[in-house]
Amino acid sequence: MIVYALKKDTGWRCPGIFLIVFVFAGLPMRAQVSSPGRALSINDAVSLALRNYPSIRAREAQVRSGMAAVTETRDRRLPSLNLFEQVDAGTSNNLGAAYFSGGIVPSVSGVSARPENIGTVSSGNIGVAYLQWQASNFGGYKAGIQEAYSRLKVDTMDLGRERFYIASIVLQSYLDLIRNYELSLIQWENLRRADTIRMAIRNYVISGLRPGVDSSLAEAEYSKARLNYMDVYNAFRQSKVQLSLLTALDTAAISPDQGNDSLLLGSLNVAGYKDTARSGHPFLTYFHSIYENSQARERLIRKSYLPKLYVLAAGWMKGSSIQPDGTINKDLGSGLGYSRYNYLFGLGITYDLFDLRRQKDRLNVQRYQTEVALHNYEQQEQTLTNASLQASVNLTTAIEKFNEIPVQLNAARDAYNQRLTQYNAGLSNIIDVTNALYVLNRAQTDVVNTKDGVWRAIVQKAYAKGDIYQLLSTLK
Repeated sequence: MIVYALKKDTGWRCPGIFLIVFVFAGLPMRAQVSSPGRALSINDAVSLALRNYPSIRAREAQVRSGMAAVTETRDRRLPSLNLFEQVDAGTSNNLGAAYFSGGIVPSVSGVSARPENIGTVSSGNIGVAYLQWQASNFGGYKAGIQEAYSRLKVDTMDLGRERFYIASIVLQSYLDLIRNYELSLIQWENLRRADTIRMAIRNYVISGLRPGVDSSLAEAEYSKARLNYMDVYNAFRQSKVQLSLLTALDTAAISPDQGNDSLLLGSLNVAGYKDTARSGHPFLTYFHSIYENSQARERLIRKSYLPKLYVLAAGWMKGSSIQPDGTINKDLGSGLGYSRYNYLFGLGITYDLFDLRRQKDRLNVQRYQTEVALHNYEQQEQTLTNASLQASVNLTTAIEKFNEIPVQLNAARDAYNQRLTQYNAGLSNIIDVTNALYVLNRAQTDVVNTKDGVWRAIVQKAYAKGDIYQLLSTLK
């Protein structure tokens, strides 16, 4: 139960001195829109989002993947060394002729061909060590590593872009939270005024000093104020849900910190701004890294079609149950031991002459991709420059409105108090009071919206210039 003295709260006088006692049945009390406990600061909200938001964590994992890809590309230069051991038993009927093995025809080696086939089984084993190292591909390795580093840079810049974007989204959502919180307070005050007037007029009607229609009109205005408050309070709760999604906090732990209003005038100093996009903007660095990566791929394609120089080495040991004169020892165990040893060293070079056409085709495709990346960068630069120009216009207008709004508020407050006094004296009707109440409520709402417009223009300017973190550093 709340007791209000009309003279104190409304500034108007009524015949005699009396108190009006009323109960706000079923309405959320003011404590519901106030800030319970410690308020969540803007920088805390941004820090939580940058630490927990899934899209950022995904890009952090992508950067780690890019770092692993660089290591994998470096390790491609390591030689291959294959060890092979095989034990066999079977016939050995050799016949001289050339053929392509096709990868599936077993090898038969040994003595010269016999005049007929024999079915005697022989045994043997062989152990081989084979090394192959691409000693040089005439710049291909270096181009591959550079391309891997450029892909890592793309992933890193994409992470920076996403962090910048999420920080700006959190900042915008926080402004929504403050705006809706302040609007809910204004609508609460408007509801309180409407209820005070309603109860006062009800007493006038009961006393026979006013017609019954005044009570009906006051009741309608009170109901309208309730509906307005419900809408605004719902928007406030939705703002808390949005911040909860971004910060992973429970909505009960989210309440606005209004301590930054004192920094508003300091943030209005935009003398040093130029209406061009800063080259270090996270969006520009991201698109430029894509352009650089496309150029690196062009270089890799050129290098991938150059000759390749190989260092080759092999050593093998072999045993067989076939004797030097061609006879077969029926003791198969006699073939399970190394009796011959060989090694081989060599240099090899490969070059596919018909790759020239394929190289040209792939290079043309990649050149067009590079051109696409360059135009995307230029388009992003123009977009940010245009956004900076628009932000400058919006900020100038917002400041002018911010300087003008006190005039509207003071005039609306005076008009409201005058109408209440005139109504109490019987010099105006309930319609005049209702209109004055509406004008005052609109003026108070315009104060919040105008201040919010200034903040949003500042954020828009910082976003276009890439100064979101610099702006956050000046805020609590």
